[in-house]
Amino acid sequence: MKYIKEFIEPSYIHESLLVGYLWANPSLFQKYRTHKVTQETFTEAVWYFYFTVGKQMFENGIRDFDDKTTYAFLVSRPKEKNKKSYIDAYNDFGGYDTISELMEACKSDSQNDEYHFSEIQKYESLRKLQKDSLINVEDRLLVEKLLKMTLKQVQLYITVKQKEAFSHINSGDVIEHDLVDGLDETIEDLNSGESMGSPLHDAPRLNRKIKGWKNGSLYYLVLSSGVGKSSIAMEKFILSLFENQEKALLAINEESVKKWRSLLLATISAKINKKPINREKMFEGNFQQDMLDKLEAAKQWAWKHGQGLVKTLELKKYRVEDILSRVELYRPKGYTKLIIDTFKPDRSSTDLARWESFSNSAQELHDLIKEDNYNVGTLATVQLKLGKETRYLDLDSTGKSMEINEVAAVVMMGRLLFADEYQDEKSKFKLKPYNYKKDELTGEWFEEPYKLNDKKTYLVLFLAKNRFGSEEEQIIYEVNYEINSFKEVAFVKVPRYGGM
Repeated sequence: MKYIKEFIEPSYIHESLLVGYLWANPSLFQKYRTHKVTQETFTEAVWYFYFTVGKQMFENGIRDFDDKTTYAFLVSRPKEKNKKSYIDAYNDFGGYDTISELMEACKSDSQNDEYHFSEIQKYESLRKLQKDSLINVEDRLLVEKLLKMTLKQVQLYITVKQKEAFSHINSGDVIEHDLVDGLDETIEDLNSGESMGSPLHDAPRLNRKIKGWKNGSLYYLVLSSGVGKSSIAMEKFILSLFENQEKALLAINEESVKKWRSLLLATISAKINKKPINREKMFEGNFQQDMLDKLEAAKQWAWKHGQGLVKTLELKKYRVEDILSRVELYRPKGYTKLIIDTFKPDRSSTDLARWESFSNSAQELHDLIKEDNYNVGTLATVQLKLGKETRYLDLDSTGKSMEINEVAAVVMMGRLLFADEYQDEKSKFKLKPYNYKKDELTGEWFEEPYKLNDKKTYLVLFLAKNRFGSEEEQIIYEVNYEINSFKEVAFVKVPRYGGM
């Protein structure tokens, strides 16, 4: 591909200075570790070579890029077949003399590495746009305008132009209807069950209350740290994806992909194969054959039912805009669900208060996933505000960030039962769980008491907000953290006592 010179030549100086900064201060390689830098990022082979060598030295623990150390490292590199050796390429590019002058200049200058990297990415993006024929390079005024922009401005300009190109589709923010039109279709939809979302795994009471997991709706799962946000998301929501064969994005920022895979194996083994695995023993190693058989069976089920369904997004630096951009990218490819664990204020919004940043992020998320936009069913786990774990959980429990609830369709809040809520007759806080049972003679439903076992752990889930049903009843789950199981056992109505 022959690019116009305006997208190549201005990048030269930025490429050389960026490499100079990196070699002068090798710790900067850590800063750019998660960025995608390829040969196409650079327009001159010499600077891509020095960038690659510097990155490899840093990854090998070298922190002082002097002449002798660099030479020793390069001669130790194995020669690849049909390629010039590292040391030969180094010598052809002028050796240490080429980089040492830049290093000296960059050491005495203020750190502008971010600016130079941004400019390099800008020109790389412009070349990609030219390659895909998305820029008319014959339009000199357009080219000059783009060259004067920053990377962010170019990104915004292209995004706006793309949206304008499709603005005639569902155009306008206000769509007018006659309220009583289309009632026949509405009755057909209701009768066919289309108002129901995807059923959650092994959650008949919760499905009945919130009508499943609907596309275009935002669901929050709000619990204290360590109570089981990720575990519940895995069991009820991710297993639902496998059972209903729906594609989803899983954005994670507090746990690694490896831990989620371990959690997946444990959950499948316990809930699907009915062969529980102790999660603690999973991390001890030296498995007996019985354990290996359970893991193998869980793996086979996952491969059979989940291949290609859940794409994980491991967020090294949490930014809501990165999640939203992936939704825009993958929704046309059939990814109809999104899970964010954990949803929190965006770190990039440094000029806003934490709660205000959180509210803005929630609004941006809702605007993107709502039914008349990308129509993505979204679960976002949220940390329960410290000091807000009262007996009765409501929307106030999100503290100053309670405005995030405005855009949610369902807000689920959970806590573990307190000791005095079990079957202690003397306690004024004793709960009275129940299930509905049908009288065989009269055909009427009545509440049958359910007895809690004080030897077991229970979690009570509040529906602090529910656009699809009632909020006055709560659901009790029998929890077994060892095997990652949350079993629905009863309904309950927690009195509004307020404090602990």
